[in-house]
Amino acid sequence: MDAVILTQVVSVAVAVLAIVWHQQRSTERLRAEMRSEIGALRTEMQSEIGALRTEMRSEIGALRTEMRSEISGLRASVDEIRERLARIEGYLGIGIPAEAAAGAAGAGLVGGNPRT
Repeated sequence: MDAVILTQVVSVAVAVLAIVWHQQRSTERLRAEMRSEIGALRTEMQSEIGALRTEMRSEIGALRTEMRSEISGLRASVDEIRERLARIEGYLGIGIPAEAAAGAAGAGLVGGNPRT
């Protein structure tokens, strides 16, 4: 009877060890697969980030060029407006010394005094 009990205990112990060994192998395979997948994902992400970085630099360069063009056009418009304002001030005799203002063509129009 001792042999039967010993056989049953050994059978249970071997079964437990077999289950532990199988779980260990499954865990190691899963770990290796996860490392492989993580490595592939890392490579893919680095590639995508590099492409995105290149695209963003290109877009930023295009925006800079466009903004410089717009600012240049705005400066030209401001310069034109400045010239027109200077001509109007010169015609009306405002914003210049009093002696020169009195002789300006439109000086009589300022303040409602007709030119004599």
